[in-house]
Amino acid sequence: MQNLTRIDEDNFIGMNDKYPSHLLPQGVFQLLQNALVADNRIEKRPGTDNVADSLGSFAIFGGSAYEPSGASKRQIVLRNGSSNAQLYSWDGSGSFSAIGSANITASTAMNFIQASNRLFGFTGTEVVDVDSALTVTRNRAGVPTAKFGIWFHNFLFTANTSSNPSRLEWSALGNPISFSGTDYFDVNPNDGDEITGLAVLNDELFVFKRNTIWSITGWSGATFTATTVAGQNTNSKIYGYGCVSHQSIVNTGKDLYYLSFLGGTPHIRSFRQTQFAQVLEEGIVSWDIENTLDGVNKSQLAKCAGVYDGKYIYWAIPNGSSTTNDLVLVFDPEKKKRSSLGIHRSWVKWKGVTPSQYFTSTISGRTKVYFCDATTGGFVYEQGVSTYSDNGTAIEMDVRTREYMLSPVARTKWKYLFFRHGTGISTTMSLRARLQKAASYTEQESIPLQGSSPGLGIFQLDNSVLGGADIGVWRTNFIKLTGDILGVQFYESSTKFLQLFDFHILGFKKGLRDRKV
Repeated sequence: MQNLTRIDEDNFIGMNDKYPSHLLPQGVFQLLQNALVADNRIEKRPGTDNVADSLGSFAIFGGSAYEPSGASKRQIVLRNGSSNAQLYSWDGSGSFSAIGSANITASTAMNFIQASNRLFGFTGTEVVDVDSALTVTRNRAGVPTAKFGIWFHNFLFTANTSSNPSRLEWSALGNPISFSGTDYFDVNPNDGDEITGLAVLNDELFVFKRNTIWSITGWSGATFTATTVAGQNTNSKIYGYGCVSHQSIVNTGKDLYYLSFLGGTPHIRSFRQTQFAQVLEEGIVSWDIENTLDGVNKSQLAKCAGVYDGKYIYWAIPNGSSTTNDLVLVFDPEKKKRSSLGIHRSWVKWKGVTPSQYFTSTISGRTKVYFCDATTGGFVYEQGVSTYSDNGTAIEMDVRTREYMLSPVARTKWKYLFFRHGTGISTTMSLRARLQKAASYTEQESIPLQGSSPGLGIFQLDNSVLGGADIGVWRTNFIKLTGDILGVQFYESSTKFLQLFDFHILGFKKGLRDRKV
């Protein structure tokens, strides 16, 4: 009887393309695409659907929830145009409606912030002010034409105007349309840098530049002045590792994560860990996907956009030579594993969606993630729907394991793969394999996922197995696979849900023999 050796995969972490795949530890994959790692299983990512009809063949350069007290909830977006851009509003049903005039500079991203029941949008060229009656005021007198704004402690803070790129200005207390012109502070001015983003963590206002991070504290109501900011409340937090995109800054409640670029490869950083960089991975949490990040469009990093849904953080970024955000990187900040190579984080990547900006809205009755279409589709999408397609296009899930070796000096005859999967779905999955890190994988088996089910599981109606779904166990016999290194691919491209649980690979080492050189 064959003396088979078993390799187990039963503690899933995420993907890693930094190291050669045959060096990766258990639970770390060389590719997890259009998937999620959740509760020790791999599942197909949920789909996206447009919330209303297209706004025309134009990109959408900004979007936000607008939820004023005592008025209807809205979503407000900035749609590009041939000559000028225009704001549109949606109340949760029907189509988007134009508001204001088509007099906003075209092809310019707008950063929104709600402040004291008003919605402000900043581009650096103009600022728009929307009230609860959906009246739009462009370039209201006194309000700085900044790139970013944030509402904190009942002040509207704005940053980075064309004439003062390092200037932080703030409104009167509780009145975001009243600026004195004297309440401002220049953050480390004339350093050859500019403010690139604003964020809040706990009771601190954070000001990001490309190479530094600052915080402002000392809140005391109406007595908060430029004098106190300059004299005692501006704190240098980090030198050398700033941020390149305001929209990339994500607050999880415990930490700020953001896109940084210093040297040859962009990276996602944790603010907390970067403060203690000498002992905590240098503050970088994206070492696992360094090869992916090295391939993004480094001249378009300012377009990176992120959002947090309570469990995962999503960043959209232009990949390769693209000028739109066509790559989404998904990160679970709580999941990690230590190996001899370092700390492995939980990363996956998605393709098939192109978010220019993310935002969260409760317009449906609960908080959901939405995003604006960066291409010329003219759509606003809801993320996380249960169709497992992107606006009707089936999602292709591609899972590639690390490479397996039983012995570095003897070849292995690979025999079987056992795995558990969710059943009760009318689709098939391709199981493929490759030897010696070949360029392509060879089909081993097409596996039906209907499986058996409790109760009336032998009967099926349309796409549903009657009696409910179950967990199936499948054994694949490898087709004449003998070699040093084995890789396995799970691939599925329907509009159906898919779950993969633990799997096990069995093989035996062949005897040693001389090899021809």
